[in-house]
Amino acid sequence: MRWSNVMRRKVLFMLPSLNGGGAERVLLILLKHLDPAKFDVSLAVVAFEGPYVKQLPPNISIYDLGVKRVRYMFIPLLKLVWKLKPDTIFSTLGYLNIALVLLRPFLAKRVKLIIREGSIVSYSIKHGKLAFLWPYLYRTFYKKADLIVCQSRFMMKDLEDHFQIPAGKMRQIYNPVDIDTIKRKAGSGENPFAGKAGTNIVAIGRLSHEKGFARLIESVPDLLMVRPDARLWILGTGPLENELRSLTYSLGLHDRVIFAGFQENPYCWLKHADLFVLSSFFEGLPNVLLEAIALSCPVLAIRHPGGTGEIMELTGQSDRLIDTIGWKEDWFARPDRKASVKLEQHFEVGGIVGQYASVM
Repeated sequence: MRWSNVMRRKVLFMLPSLNGGGAERVLLILLKHLDPAKFDVSLAVVAFEGPYVKQLPPNISIYDLGVKRVRYMFIPLLKLVWKLKPDTIFSTLGYLNIALVLLRPFLAKRVKLIIREGSIVSYSIKHGKLAFLWPYLYRTFYKKADLIVCQSRFMMKDLEDHFQIPAGKMRQIYNPVDIDTIKRKAGSGENPFAGKAGTNIVAIGRLSHEKGFARLIESVPDLLMVRPDARLWILGTGPLENELRSLTYSLGLHDRVIFAGFQENPYCWLKHADLFVLSSFFEGLPNVLLEAIALSCPVLAIRHPGGTGEIMELTGQSDRLIDTIGWKEDWFARPDRKASVKLEQHFEVGGIVGQYASVM
């Protein structure tokens, strides 16, 4: 169907790539669910690569900037913006956000620049390159955006306290959970644990320091005291994969900890798992925790800075937020239906997409 351009706002979304991260997944949901009668949506990608390429909706215009690094995108992006003349530019992920704010003087004044923060900045910048420079960049440039979308109350406070971002520049919007799609995909895949008797525990995320997989692996001997038949399945790829594999061998756990790589359909894993564990040191608002709750999978999370505590509170599962990894038989009990009902009340895709639409 062709839509009239009258009253349709032209929105250009920006991503560095279409790799399998939480920020990319949230943006895909927005692309699929924004009302085409109200929004003329385009997507510009710095490097057109990653597993989410095949999941892009067919009714949007896609522009590959044809470069491999954000620092090379400025000229092709400016040419694209001058050509498309969008009303709103929407970006996510910190380094791309800062790059776009630097382009602000070259954009028409009427263009609304919205950036979505994806992490707890004061924690995430400690472990990156040029750690000494990031605080200055965030304090100086983030406030020049028209609006900063934060995934949690904790994230807003972090930006306000550590980077002097005015509260009036920020809006807290939780991540959307496309419950119907998640359940459909969970039912369409085979049971990955079929023929594998025992207790199957799942952890999902990029194999990097902040996800805390090393401390999770180190707790497996204690897990085996409670559930001798347990296996820990880790879904994801990342820079620490070899190091984490070596850790399992040094602890004699290579037959108990299985690295399953990136899974295009993690939902069938969560549907059939006996427990999902979130071991991160910090999180913005973990999509995978929301998805596990949507599938009525028992969840366990180590207390950390970010929005995880808000999720557990809103779904009535604060008792499953622990200070250190401790294994108890109680953790394997299936949650009652109230948790998924409360999840839908606060994170259902229609309501969240509506909040995003209201700020575009």
